[in-house]
Amino acid sequence: MEFSEENVREQMESLANGIVSALNKTDPVHSRELLSQFVSELFLSVTKQALREERRKKQAEGIARAKARGVRFGSRQKPLPENFEEARRSWRGGETSLKEAAKLCGMPTTTFYDAVRRAEESEPGENEEEVPRC
Repeated sequence: MEFSEENVREQMESLANGIVSALNKTDPVHSRELLSQFVSELFLSVTKQALREERRKKQAEGIARAKARGVRFGSRQKPLPENFEEARRSWRGGETSLKEAAKLCGMPTTTFYDAVRRAEESEPGENEEEVPRC
C-alpha cells in the first residue's frame, strides 16, 4: 500500500465517515456529543505527540551541545588495578584464561575484557597522560 498524501487523506475521510455512521447507528441521540468527545481526544493526542517530539528534539540538542563541550555521560570509571597489564599480557600470551586473568585483577570477566579492548585500542603515544580505566 502506498502512503501518498492523497491516499492518506482519502483513508482519513473514509474512517471519519465510518465513525460518524457507526455513532449514528449505535446512539443517535448522543452521537454529536460522542463525536465531539472523540474529536477532543484526537486533538489532545496530536498535541501530546507534538510536545513529546519537541521535548525529544530539545533533549537531543542539549546532549549534542554537552558532548561538544566534552561532557562525559555515565558513571565514573574506576582506575585499573596495578597488576592489570601483567594479567592482560598473561591472558594474551595464553598463559592464563580470561576468567583467571580477571580474577587476578578482582574484576568481572566482562569488565576485564572491556578494559583490555580499550587499552589495546588506544595508541601508546596518543594520550600519555590518560590512565586506562575499567
